[in-house]
Amino acid sequence: MSAALKKTAQALAIWTVALLVIRQVRPRLLSVPQLWMLAGVGVAANVLQPAYSPFERQRTPADRWTALQILWTVYAVQIGAVAELCFRRVPPPVDALTWTALAAMLGGLGLRTWAVATLGRWFTWNVAVQPGQRLVTSGPYRFVRHPSYTGALLTFLAACLLLRSYRAAAFAAVALPAAFLRRIRHEERLLHTTFSEYHQYAARTGALLPRIR
Repeated sequence: MSAALKKTAQALAIWTVALLVIRQVRPRLLSVPQLWMLAGVGVAANVLQPAYSPFERQRTPADRWTALQILWTVYAVQIGAVAELCFRRVPPPVDALTWTALAAMLGGLGLRTWAVATLGRWFTWNVAVQPGQRLVTSGPYRFVRHPSYTGALLTFLAACLLLRSYRAAAFAAVALPAAFLRRIRHEERLLHTTFSEYHQYAARTGALLPRIR
């Protein structure tokens, strides 16, 4: 099985289980368009990033379990958002906020995909520098040092707003940046020691947002 098919199957399996649970708990939610929007973006996000396993062990010493911390934080945010939707008495309307949140999710996914494509074979799931790797400062890396994290943050925060899951959004606004910032701290320590020019690059770019170090 190719990597793309494997990732597609993994994403579809996760969402099939989630939708079956929702069918048992609140079957009427299966008619909520936002739920299917979230599922569609979720499958696309899974397919467009490198393969991973939520139960894998740490692959590199420099990672310090940050990859799994981010992954399980994302899972917690999504489960919390869907659970909050399940307890709503009235389904959320399809309105301007719906389309704004969906656009933000797609924009975040697009940014992350752009960042992954720009790094190409040097993009890694765990914190690592590969033999022969060079410092990439093109594409979205011209403006921020970690655009894939910016895209992921935007995608999953917007997902909570898409479902009107405001408690999950509040949790995501704290837990997701904490997870990504911890990874950035370990990643940048490795990059500073690997690339002599990284200090100058970091001085002129923001970590997650332009001009914000």
